[in-house]
Amino acid sequence: MTGLVEVVEKNIDSSCIVSKMKKSGCTVSLSGAPLLRLIVDFDQPGSPLDSNQQRCDYLFIAEEADRPGWVALLELKKGRLRTSEVVGQLKASTRAAEQLVPQSAAVRFRPIVALGGGIHKAERTALKQKSNKVRFHKECEFVRLIHCDSALAQELRA
Repeated sequence: MTGLVEVVEKNIDSSCIVSKMKKSGCTVSLSGAPLLRLIVDFDQPGSPLDSNQQRCDYLFIAEEADRPGWVALLELKKGRLRTSEVVGQLKASTRAAEQLVPQSAAVRFRPIVALGGGIHKAERTALKQKSNKVRFHKECEFVRLIHCDSALAQELRA
């Protein structure tokens, strides 16, 4: 184990640590996700991001034996997705996550949006533009889309 969860947990106010991810009728299942994990709700008091700052809903940190840890940022959307809005939220939250996760930590990164509805073709195309990639430490990833009620573990393994 890398101790990633423990390191991040020490730097987080316990009032924003939660056990599930659910916002506005959209839920992400933790079935099959690593058991050694930490979920930070950026909307809760004590969050490393102020309520007047742009931010996504959750920061997910996890560890697995003999593998790099996971850092995932999640935005849960029941309604219509606007690429510029969600990418801005994810990028702003990445800056906070970079302060919490040591640069030296071996991690895999996923920016994820869980959608309750459909997505317009123009928005899907915009998500595939290089300018909308999200950077975390040395990794740069496209935003991945999942449906509400999907298992996070499935997207982490993809």
